[in-house]
Amino acid sequence: MRVNVTTTVAKVLRVFVEDPQQPRYGMEIMRAARLASGSLYPILARLEKAHWIVGSTEDIDPKKEGRPARRHYTMTGEGLQAARQALAELHELTRAPAPSPGIWLPGAQVKGEHG
Repeated sequence: MRVNVTTTVAKVLRVFVEDPQQPRYGMEIMRAARLASGSLYPILARLEKAHWIVGSTEDIDPKKEGRPARRHYTMTGEGLQAARQALAELHELTRAPAPSPGIWLPGAQVKGEHG
């Protein structure tokens, strides 16, 4: 399934691509991607629906741990391949073009011009 990879989605994908085998939980992803939960969780839902990531709830005793069980997300092989391609395409679309020879650039000195 195709995912529309915006710059916000790309921030989330980068977190997973850095270490694809590492399970991640929401707060960890929010900090790394610098996103609020209202932005993050809809993205995680879309990525999970597209099979780019798989989510599972950890098996803990919330009373013993003193916190609710976390939902961990792990990137799938299909997701890793798709994410790398999507990030490369986004990079290509957003990178600044190289200056062409003979094109005047503001602040550039023209031959024969002396400051």
